[in-house]
Amino acid sequence: MGRRFQLFHPTLLGLSLLLLFTTGCVNKLRMTEPSRSLGEQLLVSTSIDRSLSELDEEAIGRLKGFKVFISSEYLKTLDQEYLVGSLRDLFLSNGVLVVDAAEEAQMIVEVRSGANSLDSSTATLGIAEDQALPNPVTGAPVALPEISFFKRENNFAVSKVALVAYQAKSREHIFSSGTLLGGAYDRHFQFLGMIRLRFTDVPELRSIKQLKRRYR
Repeated sequence: MGRRFQLFHPTLLGLSLLLLFTTGCVNKLRMTEPSRSLGEQLLVSTSIDRSLSELDEEAIGRLKGFKVFISSEYLKTLDQEYLVGSLRDLFLSNGVLVVDAAEEAQMIVEVRSGANSLDSSTATLGIAEDQALPNPVTGAPVALPEISFFKRENNFAVSKVALVAYQAKSREHIFSSGTLLGGAYDRHFQFLGMIRLRFTDVPELRSIKQLKRRYR
């Protein structure tokens, strides 16, 4: 009886500790969050900024001093308000007289977008998030904690924008911008669940990282 107890006792203790560890890791404290993350919004808006920065200065110069209406009739995309607002800022800061109605305009600029979104990919060496094992008693799935020896997450945003400008009355063509392409990335690497590295070309994300360190 004594030997049986010695063999059984460590096993029971080990299973109890595993159950306790698993239960503790599954519970998470979450605050109310918007549908889109901060990182996603900054990546997309940065890619929009960079696509518009590709617009040729000579093309903008053809609009300088004229009343221009920006038409978004053919623009149906993510963050289109930010795109149009950024384009207005670009024109106004370069001497273009942006007006709010087509009837007031001497020239019209139509803006369209072929892509304005985010791609994400994750690779995990170990137990990935959202994996589960069946409970041996009830058969119900039991969530496993994420235990990763190495984890990589890549987020990459791309914006494809194009403009066409023409005379408001005669419809005479002034210029076509062609494809204006901009992008931004944010990469995360995690080793042994403790060492975390982040590489990004979004200035605001780097600034936020410094703010997080300040208010920890």
